[in-house]
Amino acid sequence: MNTKTTTPLHHVCLIEDHQDYRRVLQQAINSSGHLKCDCAFSSIEAFVTGTDPSSKVDVVLLDLGLPGMHGVEGISVIQNRFPNAKILVLTVYDHKPVVLQALAAGAGGYLLKADRLETILRGIDEALAGGAPLNSHIARMILSTFNTVRPERPETDLTERERETLSLLAKGFIKKEIADQLGVSYHTVDTHVRNIYVKLKVHNLSGAVAKAIQLGLT
Repeated sequence: MNTKTTTPLHHVCLIEDHQDYRRVLQQAINSSGHLKCDCAFSSIEAFVTGTDPSSKVDVVLLDLGLPGMHGVEGISVIQNRFPNAKILVLTVYDHKPVVLQALAAGAGGYLLKADRLETILRGIDEALAGGAPLNSHIARMILSTFNTVRPERPETDLTERERETLSLLAKGFIKKEIADQLGVSYHTVDTHVRNIYVKLKVHNLSGAVAKAIQLGLT
């Protein structure tokens, strides 16, 4: 008896007001073979009225400069509607304040529209695998901030290993890759991550990155 295994499809939702770019993205996603995009909207308001909270949404690609509600404000709306979905910003805005606002609001990755379609698709896969995809320019900006901004009285004391772990997380590495990079076990990295969250008083990676930048931690 022949059995045929099929790769499960992951469902992607687009919130992008530029119609042509939205169509190109949707076509690229649907052509990937393992991603499916049936919902695409031009605004947060259209997303709210056009989706059902019971629907399966694994990843949301979110533009920021939207008509009506701004994308940063919309992050909490998306989280409330689909709490398990990964939210990836996909925008033209690369200014530090906007990046930090989006990460602090709960975005799980930050990509730029200047990125190639292949890079964006890899970013979706990375998010689904537990990573935090960042455009290379954004990653350099975050790491540069880590290395240059230091408050006189840091509110939090991360160990050197925890700082290394946080820097690798900010680069988009997942826990298994960090374990390989540092030459430690997955369990050790998981412990470092949990300690980072406790010390920074956050609940996810985006919050940790934003708080670390705010405090000037490296």
